Amino acid sequence: TMKKIASLIAAITSTGLSFGATGVVESTGEFQINSSTSYFSSIGALGNTRLDGYNFGTFDISAGDSLWLSNWFFENYAYNGGLGNNWITSSNTATLNLTINSVSNNQTLSYSSQSGNNHFWNNSPDSINLLSGLSNGVYTMVTSVTYTFNEWTGTTNVLTSSNNGVATSTFTVVPEPTSALLGAFSTLFLLRRRR
Repeated sequence: TMKKIASLIAAITSTGLSFGATGVVESTGEFQINSSTSYFSSIGALGNTRLDGYNFGTFDISAGDSLWLSNWFFENYAYNGGLGNNWITSSNTATLNLTINSVSNNQTLSYSSQSGNNHFWNNSPDSINLLSGLSNGVYTMVTSVTYTFNEWTGTTNVLTSSNNGVATSTFTVVPEPTSALLGAFSTLFLLRRRR
């Protein structure tokens, strides 16, 4: 019985290590939605499941609405051991891949600190106004993080790149009131001319 328990524990442990083979612990987006802070994270997963499929809602820029990416936190293990023998140190890199309607705005994440076996990256204080320069319409935002780690091959460390899963979210920008009024006046003008 003890042998069975020991082998079961070994199996669970090795499964856990292989699941975290590239070291992702958490990938979290911090958004300011009209001055209200929201966090979207995925702990111990390859994708940002809370952000994937999320609709931020409708924004009227002329009314002062805003959608800021305040920060992106990225955390991973310094060493996974076991099957991959993957090392992550302050010399490794992480990049937030961000596109809005296929327009890229990638952010290099800066190494910030270490706590125990975990290393942390973020893009603070480089907040991004996601509505900047956008006209009215529906927008799709796609995010993922690409990062490097040192993979032990049995004879040497090889710098390897990987990424966490893609998260797709949406938001809508509505027309400015002045544009809407001009459109209404144009329509009225055309109707009057036809009469």
